[in-house]
Parts: sequence; C-alpha cells; structure tokens
Amino acid sequence: MCTTNMPHTSVAFASSKDVEKALIANDEIFRYCSFESAAIEGGCSDGVFLSCTFRDFEWYWGLFNMALFVSCKFEECTFRGTSFAGCRLVECSFSNCKFLSDNLGGSCAATDTNVYGCSSENSKGIRDVFPTVSTNRNAERLL
Repeated sequence: MCTTNMPHTSVAFASSKDVEKALIANDEIFRYCSFESAAIEGGCSDGVFLSCTFRDFEWYWGLFNMALFVSCKFEECTFRGTSFAGCRLVECSFSNCKFLSDNLGGSCAATDTNVYGCSSENSKGIRDVFPTVSTNRNAERLL
C-alpha cells in the first residue's frame, strides 16, 4: 500500500513539542516553514525541507537521516552530537550556529553528506562537520 503525505506549507512550528512532532514524522515535506525556539533530545528526521528557517533551534543527539535541505536558513542553532547522515544541503546558510560535542564527547557528524553552494557566518564547529568550508573570515563558503 502506498501512502502520500501532504506537504506542510508556510507552517510555523514554534514549540519544542510541535517541532519534535513534525520532525519525527517520516517522509514529510516542508515548504517555507519555520522551526523556532525548540529544544529537543534524540529523534530522527528524514524529511524534505524547502526554503525553511530553523531559528533558536537546539537538537541534542538528533539524526537528520538522508534529509534534503534546499535554500534553508539556520540561525542561532545549536547541534550537540547531531548527525547529518546521507543528507543533501543545497544553497543553505548557517548564521551564529554551534556544532558541539554531546556530554559523552561524541561530535556532530555528516557521513555521506553532500553540500552545494552553502554559506556560513560565525558558526562554531561547522568545519568539523562540513570540512569543505572555506576559511573566509567574514562569510565561510561551503564548496
């Protein structure tokens, strides 16, 4: 049996509960949505995110598994021990984000992830996760 999920368009997910519920649903499509002011622990997301904004978003031990991000903005986000396994990031921007280790020393990772035309400004640890970030001091460029 084949099921089709309706895309979420221009929805603001503005609480930890709403963000977590949206992200853990499988195969979801998000267009022009915002994920804000959330702090979640664990969980996995394999969604498609088109022109979405992640703001003041904290994810501890999260897993973006084969997720697709196109023209997304990440602002003031903190990822602790989060994995971006098999993801594709296209023309995304990271501003004032942190990619930190979890409490056991496990760092963020991006195994088998491809990054195209993304940029970063003032984001701590991003080169550890996405090593192709250039060293331009004003706006780091992901190649």
